[in-house]
Amino acid sequence: MKLFESRIGPSVFKSYYLHAEKVFETVENMNACVKAACEGKKIEEHIAATSKSELEADKIKSEIRDVLRGSVRLAVDKPVFLDLVSRQDRIADYAENVTEILSFRELYENKEAKSLVLDLADSVTATVDEYRITVGRFEYLLESGFANKEKEIMHNHIGKVNDLEHAADLVEAKAASFVFSNGDDQPLAASHMYRLIQRLDDVANAAETAANSLLPIISK
Repeated sequence: MKLFESRIGPSVFKSYYLHAEKVFETVENMNACVKAACEGKKIEEHIAATSKSELEADKIKSEIRDVLRGSVRLAVDKPVFLDLVSRQDRIADYAENVTEILSFRELYENKEAKSLVLDLADSVTATVDEYRITVGRFEYLLESGFANKEKEIMHNHIGKVNDLEHAADLVEAKAASFVFSNGDDQPLAASHMYRLIQRLDDVANAAETAANSLLPIISK
């Protein structure tokens, strides 16, 4: 019997992986929504898809919490594991917030500003995807009995998440600076886009926080 099956319970751990996939699906749908908005296309379908994915992630999170109310044994403390799930879920929450902001009004009509927003959305999505890959390595770590080799692999992936989040921060700063410097002719639209930029950056920040929350576990 595999370690994660005997110590953490296969249904709970598989649900944790599935939740990570749904979180990433939410971010992918968010990214598609941002692209459609920047291209002047209809975004209602993308907003609905993002909300659907976020809701599915929420349902999995609730199922995990229900299972952990029972006597299932964990390789980590239950509160720690629940915190991992909650931090992971926050990524999807922020991604849905991005599409909600997009629904408020049309974007600031500036080609360069939209290009920077697209760059940021792609950078954010890359950060979350690396986080998803990091979570996927968690199974190997548990199966190995926290072998040093697997710990090192996890550390490397977490480091990549941090690097990608930093890259997203740089794009965010560039986008925000441009909007502030050039948005005087459309102040409401510029303010709206700045809010969008901030929330996109929150998605990447949440991925970094979720990844770093794994460090105390893999360092045991």
